[in-house]
Amino acid sequence: MATVSIVYNSSYKDKEKRSPVIFVIRHKSRHSHIKSGVKVAKKFWDPKKMVKKGAPGIPDHNHQNAMLLKKQADIQEFLTELTNQEKIDLLTVTQIKERYINKQVKEKHNFNSYFKYVISTKTESTAQMYSRTLALIESFHPVQLSFSDVNPKFLRELEQHYNQSTNGFAIHLRNIRHVFNMAIDDEIIELNLYPFRRVKIKKEETAKRNLNIEELRILRDVELSGVPGLARDVFMLQFYLIGINLKDITYLPKNIVHDGILDYRRLKTKKNYYIRLEPEAIRLIKKLAGNKYLINLAERYQNYDSVKKEINKKLKVAAKAAGIKINLTTYWSRHSWATYAHNLDIKEETISLSLGHSCGNKTTAIYIERNIDKITKANKQVIHLLNMGPHQRLK
Repeated sequence: MATVSIVYNSSYKDKEKRSPVIFVIRHKSRHSHIKSGVKVAKKFWDPKKMVKKGAPGIPDHNHQNAMLLKKQADIQEFLTELTNQEKIDLLTVTQIKERYINKQVKEKHNFNSYFKYVISTKTESTAQMYSRTLALIESFHPVQLSFSDVNPKFLRELEQHYNQSTNGFAIHLRNIRHVFNMAIDDEIIELNLYPFRRVKIKKEETAKRNLNIEELRILRDVELSGVPGLARDVFMLQFYLIGINLKDITYLPKNIVHDGILDYRRLKTKKNYYIRLEPEAIRLIKKLAGNKYLINLAERYQNYDSVKKEINKKLKVAAKAAGIKINLTTYWSRHSWATYAHNLDIKEETISLSLGHSCGNKTTAIYIERNIDKITKANKQVIHLLNMGPHQRLK
C-alpha cells in the first residue's frame, strides 16, 4: 500500500540555513515528494513533535503542526481512495503525485476564482476587458459560482440582465467561452460542463464608421489650434498610415522608419506591418515629432488611457468646428480608408493586406517587397482621391 510521511529534508538548505519540510509518498519501493511550503532551521525541528516553538516566520508552531498533519491525512486519504478503486498498482509514484496535485488544483477553483486566474494571464488591456465581464457576472450573481452554474439558462438570464446591444453582450460571451475553453484544457472541468454547444453567440452588423470624402477634406483643412488641432492631425496621420491603431502610433519609437518605410509590429496582434510613407504622412510626422517616440503623444500625456481619452474628446471638438455632426473617434480613420479603397475598386485582397488582415509574419525580401508595392499603390490612390478637388474626377 502507498504511504505518506512528513520528512525534514536536511539535504537542502537556503541562505538562512533552513531546510524544507516535505511530504514523501512511497509506493513500490519508489518515492516522490510534495512541498509543504514550510522551512525551518535544524534546531527548530523535532522528528516526533515537528516544528518547535520560536521558529522564525512561524508565529504559532502548534497551528503549523496541525496544518502539516491535516495535509498528510488528506494525501493518505487520496492514496486510500486510489487503492480502493484498484488503480494504484497501475500507477508509478510520480503519477500518483501528479494526480493528487491535479486534484488540488481542481478543488481550488470555482468559476469566479478561475476567471480571475485567466485575467492574470492576460495583457493589461485584455485583462481590463475580461475584468469588465467578471464584474457584470458578479453584479448579476454576487455569490460565487461553480462551472455547472454557468449553464445556458444562466447565460440567457445574464443577457436579459445586461439589456444592451447584441454585439456588446457578444464580447462578454466570447470572454466566458474562452474561460471555459481554458478550464477544459487545464483539466479543471470536464467537457460535459461546456455550455456553448447549445449557446450561440449572436452578432449584429455594426454601423459603418466612415466620413464621406468631402467631410474628411473639410476636417483636414479647417483651421484649428491647441489640442483639437493636435487631435485632427493625429487622425489625419492615422488615415495616411492606412488607419494605424492609436496605441501603436503612440508608442512607435523614433527610429522606426527605414528607407521611407514604416516597419512595425502591431501591439495587439503581433503582426508585422509595412507602410511606405507618403509626403502627407511625412509632413505630419515632422509636425508631431517626439523626442523618444515617432510622435509626441506619449510624451504629452501620462499614459495611454489619457492619450485615448483626450484625443477622442478633442476630435469631437474638431469635428464640430468642421461642421461634422457625428461622434467622431480615431477608429473612423481606418473605416474611412477602407471605404474609399473599396469605392476605388481596389481588390478586396489588397485592402485586406493593407489593413494587415493577412500580412502575417513572413519576412523574405521578395514577399515584403511585393506586399509593399501593392499597399503603396492602394494608399497612393486613396490619398489622391482625398487630394482631388470636389469637382474633379479620378482618371
